[in-house]
Amino acid sequence: MNSSLRKIALLILAVIILPVLVFSVFEIGNLRQNEKIIQDIYKNQLDAILFSVNQYSDDIVSNLSSRIENSLNDNKPDTVPELNRLLSEFSAVISLMQFDNNLEYLSSVPYSYRDSTLLSEIITRLGSNGNTLHQLQTYMKGGYRKIETIGKTSRDMQLIVFYTLVKDQYIINVLVIDPGKFISQVLDPKIQEIAKDKFYIVAYRAGEDLPFYTSDKQYNPEKIDNKEPFWLLKDYLMGIEMKDLTIADLARERTKRNLILVVLMDTVLLSGTWLIFRNVKRQVELSQMKSDFVSNVSHEIRTPLALISMYIETLEMGRVKSAEKIKEYYNVILLETSRLSGIVNRILSFSQIESNKRKYTFSETVINEVVENAALTFRYSLENKGFRYSFEPGEDLPVIMADRESIADAFVNLVDNAMKYSTENKDITVRTGKYDNYVFVEVEDHGIGISDKNQKFIFDKFYRVTEMNLANSVKGSGLGLAIVKHIMDIHKGSIYVKSTPGSGSLFRLSFPVK
Repeated sequence: MNSSLRKIALLILAVIILPVLVFSVFEIGNLRQNEKIIQDIYKNQLDAILFSVNQYSDDIVSNLSSRIENSLNDNKPDTVPELNRLLSEFSAVISLMQFDNNLEYLSSVPYSYRDSTLLSEIITRLGSNGNTLHQLQTYMKGGYRKIETIGKTSRDMQLIVFYTLVKDQYIINVLVIDPGKFISQVLDPKIQEIAKDKFYIVAYRAGEDLPFYTSDKQYNPEKIDNKEPFWLLKDYLMGIEMKDLTIADLARERTKRNLILVVLMDTVLLSGTWLIFRNVKRQVELSQMKSDFVSNVSHEIRTPLALISMYIETLEMGRVKSAEKIKEYYNVILLETSRLSGIVNRILSFSQIESNKRKYTFSETVINEVVENAALTFRYSLENKGFRYSFEPGEDLPVIMADRESIADAFVNLVDNAMKYSTENKDITVRTGKYDNYVFVEVEDHGIGISDKNQKFIFDKFYRVTEMNLANSVKGSGLGLAIVKHIMDIHKGSIYVKSTPGSGSLFRLSFPVK
């Protein structure tokens, strides 16, 4: 049996458990990779949003530069009012200053800035960005206007430079922009449109931990990891974060959910595997017990048949002359015949129980009468084997509704077990009594007893205790207590077992009173 179970266990391990474990390890390993992929996907999405804000700001300044060039080429005698009107539309623009290719000052709008210290700062910046100016002019000659930031002033004003072509002359234009106003006033409508109810978009000055602008005025971010620089604003950053959950939280939430699903699936599969193995194990054990049952019953039947055959043959041949010896032989034949009859009756009874063909006739029954009548069937066997039998009947016991034959069978099976498992102390005591709404009969012996771990199995069909080689030294079918359990279930009664190894056992059958 152990070999068969081992093979089945290895088969289940190979077919179910190992694939489940490999799949689980693979999936758990992929969860970390999936978390990174999710973070990358969402980061790319957020980067695309920040890119669109930068693109929008670039488009605004490009559009303004085109309008400035158009105003300068309108052939109007005075273009300053038109430029003032244009710049007034952009509250973030402080001034527009124009220079020729030799960095000679041409004009400024508003006009008041021409003598300011700002002018000298701008000229210094232009001089230090000669390569940038050359590249911008090259782009302009190629028909493409490019815009660049050449730094910021001492008052944190951003300097944005671009070229215009006015009457075949290339003019350097410098827009002086207030970055705070540019973000909070010019870019704010676009940012609000993008953010909606899904994102927080914020703006930082370089070196500062807290933002000076947020798309949601009620939002105070503690830390935003996803940041990108503004294209047109030097030392300014914009950050973006999802509302409700950060990218890390979202990835962790998905990972947690997937992990729970993997664990749940593994639990279901392993539980199902365990149930399959337990049922298969039970069937294998049952098959083995059936095989043992056939072997034991065959031996038990063969032994009394052999004795009966031998004694009858001896008597038939007339070898025994003494009347006393003849009587002894007849007693042995009677004893073995009774034993054989008991085995056959037990098997037939169990067969009827298994096929639900056993019939029960319930009638008013006095338990003491059943016990006294049943004792007559085994008293000779008890005395012949040296047992001391005592009966302690309860007084004034109430009547029960029972099938007399079946409870007699149950009682006889208990006494038979007491005889089998008794050793030196061959005292067997039978008692009847009552408690609450029950009448009971109990059988007590002083035999080898039953361990706690075996007590929960002794009522299973074909089960035999294997400790101390009992299954081989004490012959039996493993059906007696299974029959007792079935009879008690039919009577809606109960069985109580009290046993200590080496000190004997007590079995009590309790029947509900009428």
